[in-house]
Amino acid sequence: MMRANATIPALLALALLYFFPVDSLAKSPHHPTHTTAPTHKKHSASKRNRTQLPPTRRTIGAPAPKPAHSTPVMLPALYNKRGRLVVPPPLKGSHEILVHQNQVADRDGLDRVQNDEDLFDMRSQHLLVSLPGSNALQIDERLPANRRYCRPWTAQFLANLARAHYAHFHTPLQINSAVRTTEFQQHLIHINGNAAPAEGDTASPHLTGQAIDIAKHGLSLTEIAWLRGYLLPLVQEGKVDVEEEFQQACFHISVYKEYLPLGVDPSLNPTTSRRSATTALAAAIH
Repeated sequence: MMRANATIPALLALALLYFFPVDSLAKSPHHPTHTTAPTHKKHSASKRNRTQLPPTRRTIGAPAPKPAHSTPVMLPALYNKRGRLVVPPPLKGSHEILVHQNQVADRDGLDRVQNDEDLFDMRSQHLLVSLPGSNALQIDERLPANRRYCRPWTAQFLANLARAHYAHFHTPLQINSAVRTTEFQQHLIHINGNAAPAEGDTASPHLTGQAIDIAKHGLSLTEIAWLRGYLLPLVQEGKVDVEEEFQQACFHISVYKEYLPLGVDPSLNPTTSRRSATTALAAAIH
């Protein structure tokens, strides 16, 4: 009789476990040690979702804070990963660069313009062409009309540069100086201590008509950085030489025949041929 009574509690315990599993008991308020389990699982799921967000956003094509395609085509290297402007160092001149400009002029057989009569003759022979003034390229009103000329390949370079700059900034560049005569350069030496000689291996490249000065006054820091980034590859390719001046605040640029793409007539005036200017622009960019 005692054995039969002893088995009753055991049977009741088995029945209780059968109808009320252990998992349901763990959710009971009488088991507080397990109440943090759901919170822990929710936190883990949230953490996994955060780590998976970036690939999900890239998959659906959502824009990043600073997408690469939002920066101008010509300026990708001017911005760091945070979108901040990186200004290239100045393209400073030197004695060697000035000598090199004269060496290239001699190699290409370019004469120095001696006086106004010489200047007129070279214009008549189309050895010098008009500066390609436009809404993208202004000419300093103080520059005399008979000195608003340059070599054909220099004019081509200016047309391309001004068009590319205007496409990005919607403001014009300004030309302060172009071809000069030896007579004028000798006069300039007496009033401008920064002026180059009128003769010798360091003579002013303006005397050949291949050089021009682009004003820095009024340009933003971004525009100056853009110009440096545009010009540096051309310097490295031997198509131009650049001396960035600070006392006169300008980019002094000598442009060489090598700037023109193969097959382009060096005597071509860019103001009368838009198609060839477009071709040269593509070559200059690449």
